Amino acid sequence: MKGIEGLTLGRYELRRRIAQGGMAEVYLGYDRRVRRQVAVKVLYGRDEAFVRRFEREASAVGTLSHDHILPLYDFGEQRPWYYLVMPYIEGGNLRDYLLKRKRLTLEEAGSFIEQVASALQYAHDHGVVHRDVKPSNILLRPDGYAYLVDFGLAKAMMGAESLTTEGAMVGTPEYMAPEQSNGLNDYRSDIYSLGIILYQMLTGRVPFIADSPVAILLKHIQATPIPPRELNSEIPHGVEAVILKAIAKDPSERYQEAQTFSIAYWNALEREQTCSSVCEDSPPSALVRVQGESSEEALTEHTVRSVTTLVLPETERELVRPPITPRLFPLIVDQPEPAESPSTPGTSRRSGIRHIRSTLIVLVCLIAVLSAIPLGTTWQVLQSRNLKPGQKTQLLNPQQQVDLTATAAVQAKIQATLAAQSRAQATAGITSAISTGNVLYSDDLTSLGGGWIDDGYQCYFSPQGYHVQTSLTHEVGWCYSNQQEFSDLVLTAQAQLLHGDIYGLIFRLQPESREFYVLEINSRGEYRFVRALGNNPLNWLTLIDWTPSSAIVSGYGHVNTFLVLARGSNFRFYMNKQLILTSFSDTAYTSGLIGFLVGGDSAGGTEAIFSNVWVFQT
Repeated sequence: MKGIEGLTLGRYELRRRIAQGGMAEVYLGYDRRVRRQVAVKVLYGRDEAFVRRFEREASAVGTLSHDHILPLYDFGEQRPWYYLVMPYIEGGNLRDYLLKRKRLTLEEAGSFIEQVASALQYAHDHGVVHRDVKPSNILLRPDGYAYLVDFGLAKAMMGAESLTTEGAMVGTPEYMAPEQSNGLNDYRSDIYSLGIILYQMLTGRVPFIADSPVAILLKHIQATPIPPRELNSEIPHGVEAVILKAIAKDPSERYQEAQTFSIAYWNALEREQTCSSVCEDSPPSALVRVQGESSEEALTEHTVRSVTTLVLPETERELVRPPITPRLFPLIVDQPEPAESPSTPGTSRRSGIRHIRSTLIVLVCLIAVLSAIPLGTTWQVLQSRNLKPGQKTQLLNPQQQVDLTATAAVQAKIQATLAAQSRAQATAGITSAISTGNVLYSDDLTSLGGGWIDDGYQCYFSPQGYHVQTSLTHEVGWCYSNQQEFSDLVLTAQAQLLHGDIYGLIFRLQPESREFYVLEINSRGEYRFVRALGNNPLNWLTLIDWTPSSAIVSGYGHVNTFLVLARGSNFRFYMNKQLILTSFSDTAYTSGLIGFLVGGDSAGGTEAIFSNVWVFQT
């Protein structure tokens, strides 16, 4: 299948091919309906087995909703092609990144293992085994955020009909567990593959190399891997022990849960970084022992692991902690400077420290520059055919910005006092049904104050409420209060669309990096949930695509009441006192400011009025 750039499948234009595999090609596409870039995976084949594979992949991905599993937007058939539509991730994949970097620092490798392990744990908990975990199936954003993709070989383990021939071999030889050569797969096969990836990230090579796939598989079954420390002396003894346990030949001797593998890695790394010089002379097994573990427990560890069972061994269960937000390491785009001699201790770590220090300097400079930018933020995609002659966007001069900042600071104190005096008036009937706590903030949004931006154009007050507007086609704008950051909250506000397309409620906003969540609704009565990052909405990640809801009043001039419940990484959404989304999880952002957003593709821009915003403690 070649030369299908320019073809349109459904509502998706295929712009250029970005990846090619044995059973599919992936194209950078454009969704003409919602006007965004997407990745369109076009699958080969026309026989019954192929159709079943296509349906299996769509079903497997469609039932999994996790931060580090790439969501499925859509799928369809346009003879002779079958296709799946997913977000476009511009950072590439881990395979290509390793070709550039050769090997990663201990912390970088740990970040990727942590993210992928959390995705696998979620899939395993929902009865799905991936069966083809490898670097090319791990997509990377430029900020180091990872997604596990390609569940085309996934097998549901919940009593469903087997979709492959019994005993058939599936997977990629370099990353396949020994038992997969006999067509046997379970959760621990995925853990083995992830262990091979960790080995490769830290040593710069996979453990088994041969001239043919069969020879590679035989090495997985029979050969002992070269100890990682022989290839990279900077790998601590404890980390080496974790890697070797993950790629044990016997599945019962591996970690029994993906999350446990990740936690064991960080535990070993942390212990290496904090222990005294005595630790360096300790045997490798001591370095991965849980703090406080008795000698008797350590002696029984081998006995526990030798039992063939999916029950988590006690010594591993003690390692399990509540999930935390993964530590991200932005991708290094260019080749790093020539390193010091490989025999020099600490070379990799010093390189990582220099990179982090440089990143911090850039961020500080960026914040300094952004502090001079008006706080109301606008993003535009302008095309010559959409601009009218002489059409311009209004900007504030420097003195107006200074005056605005000073005025807002004074008004913020006044508004905070007024809000505090009125907090008890409406608490009882607004959110009693969802068991909210104390009122943290409230504002009717009819006068300047509360930290809200007022530039007189994009963001301004009137007796009806707080206006947020854009004036151009393909434009998104947002306005916010810089008075207080919130983490866990119940946020509610009323809004009415005057003209245009989209309006929404922003929370956990970080203005400098332009990171936030937004619950949007449109004039057609649909809602969408988006994770924003940076200036270009084409690169934002749609977590939940446009979904119709009878709870939303469509059209213009009608009031809709938003309500967002955010507790940790879990969200619940209401519209007009009706539940529209029971539960959704995303761990990217943990705290920030609140605000409002409007935008769309209408020629005259979009304008909405917001009023009566309340923030409650969860």
